[in-house]
Amino acid sequence: LMKKTFILSSLSTLALSGFASASLVAWYPLDTDGSDASGNGHNGSVVGGTVNFGQAGANGATGSSAAFPDNGHIDVPFSSALNPGSFTVTLWANAASTSGFASPVTSRDDVGSGVSTHGFILYNNNAGNWDFWTGDGDPGWDTLPGSAVTVNTWSHLAISYDAGTDTKSLWIDGNLSISDTVPQSGPTQYSPNGTVEMESLHIGSGQDDGANFFFSGNIDDVGIWDEALDQAAIQGIMDNGVASTIPEPSSLSLLALAGLALMRRSR
Repeated sequence: LMKKTFILSSLSTLALSGFASASLVAWYPLDTDGSDASGNGHNGSVVGGTVNFGQAGANGATGSSAAFPDNGHIDVPFSSALNPGSFTVTLWANAASTSGFASPVTSRDDVGSGVSTHGFILYNNNAGNWDFWTGDGDPGWDTLPGSAVTVNTWSHLAISYDAGTDTKSLWIDGNLSISDTVPQSGPTQYSPNGTVEMESLHIGSGQDDGANFFFSGNIDDVGIWDEALDQAAIQGIMDNGVASTIPEPSSLSLLALAGLALMRRSR
């Protein structure tokens, strides 16, 4: 099954239990390429090796997936919109092994060889656990290891950070695996000399430049949101796919027509 792709002129809005609204910043179905299907233009490209699209997907709602058999990964050019203060990243991952650190998604900057860490990393770590790392501006990374990775099995993963409460959480298969309260600094970085560090978002690899910590296995239906979503929202995305959170074009058209009618009446 192919995912539905709706081209929107602005950020899509998701109304879910526990949130008035949350905006979908980017969506990577990974059916045929690294394009952003949200309509916001954060398109990625394959670099460094092979990414095989069109593989069996996580479930019937997500279409097909991408396989990462070697050092190939998807790089998405830096944008401040991809690095909101509060965020949730959702995806499906099917790891082929638990050997060393492997990252299905990374948006990080380690300024000055460990002088200042910023951003986020999701790891299949060297202990065989899913692990959510964030930078808090200090030399070290704040790690949050969760449940064990089951190889050759699809797992739905969500990492979130709520800037209002300084709470970071790791969700596995719709359930909270682990949570912690710790101040973080945002993924948009500044080096010690004041220049902006604009690192790419990486799907299928890690490190600042995406040239290490390569993920081996399949990845599907990656979404980035500008809110720390609650459990109901995360479970809804897991069950129905990111596509289910995007309004149908017909609904948007009706809203636009209604707005136009109101404007005309007010003249």
